[in-house]
Parts: sequence; C-alpha cells; structure tokens
Amino acid sequence: MATAFTDKEKEVIRKKLHKAAKECLQRYGVRKTTVDQMVAMADISKGSFYSFYSSKEMLFFRVLEEYQIDIMNRLEEQLEQENQINANQFEQLLYDFYQDFRYSFVFTIFKNHEMELLIRKLPKEVIETHHLLDDRMAEKIVSRINIRESVSVEIVSSLFRTIAMSILHTEEIGEKQFDAVLKLLIQGIVGQIIEEDNGERGNKDSKSF
Repeated sequence: MATAFTDKEKEVIRKKLHKAAKECLQRYGVRKTTVDQMVAMADISKGSFYSFYSSKEMLFFRVLEEYQIDIMNRLEEQLEQENQINANQFEQLLYDFYQDFRYSFVFTIFKNHEMELLIRKLPKEVIETHHLLDDRMAEKIVSRINIRESVSVEIVSSLFRTIAMSILHTEEIGEKQFDAVLKLLIQGIVGQIIEEDNGERGNKDSKSF
C-alpha cells in the first residue's frame, strides 16, 4: 500500500524529484536516466514515485514545463517594466533568453537528440498543452512590441524555435563565431517582425547589443 503523504510532504517530494530530474538530465540525458537513480537522490521509494508520476518521461516533461513557465514569468516581469519595448530591448531580451537556454539542462536534451524520444512516450494531449505554452509566451512578447501586421503570433513562436534550433548546431557553425552569429540572427529576425519608424532604426544601428 502506497504511503499517504500530506500536501506539504507532497510538495517537498515534488521539488526533490524535479531537482533530481534536472541533475540527471544534465548528466545522463533521457535514455540513461532511470527512476532508480532519481528516487535515490530524492530519498523516496520507487513505489512512491509512481504516486506522483506515471513514468520518468512524465516527470521530465513536467520539469521542462516548469522551466518554460519560469522563463515566461521572468519575461513577463521584464516586459511589465515598459509599456512597449523597442527593437534594441527586444534583441537583448532574446539574446539573454537564448544564452540561458544554451547552458540549461533543456539544451542537453536537444543536443542529445532526445526530445523526439521523450515526446513519443507522452500522451497527445500533453504535447498539445506544451505548444499552447509556446504560443502564450509569444503572445506576451507580441503584446509589448510594435509587430508588423503580416506577422502572426504563430510565426513569432516558430521563429523563437528556429533560433533555439540554431543553438543545437553551435559546433558546426563554429564555437568562436557562434556568439556573433546568434546576435546577427536575432537582429535579422527582429528586423523582420518589428515595425519601426526611421528614428528608431537609426538608434538601433548604434546601440544594438
């Protein structure tokens, strides 16, 4: 019979499992991480694990979701400081976000080509929810920038994923050149989706990054 936990105990255990999952994903990746490893780090029984998550993949997804929500919250905090952000601010915001991603456990999953493996093990409705989170993040950004009429939220969301995919090819692009390439890629994308007047374009050229 499964141990009955109080709400407070459940929250503590979830945090321990999430911490263990992040560490294991960073160190071993999706394939090599086992439930046994994570429950040992969280100091709970294997039976108790399944009271919280149906599989290790479901835990990984929740950790990924938590990471994305944290990014969204931090993004919202920064956006709320300005009624509307200009191209320079938007470029810096994106650059900081992708640098954070580049050194996160999430990047390790993508770099190891394990995201597809993870997605295959998840229910369809869970994946659909994840895409909704992508669009919500894009909507928050779009609400604070002067976006071109021809650019939809879905396109902005896809462009963000395009930048993320480029980071997976850092070695092929060149480690030494990548930082400059990332900045130019972001500048190019921002230039295509933001509608600016001539004055703003002039300032952008002199102050970007």
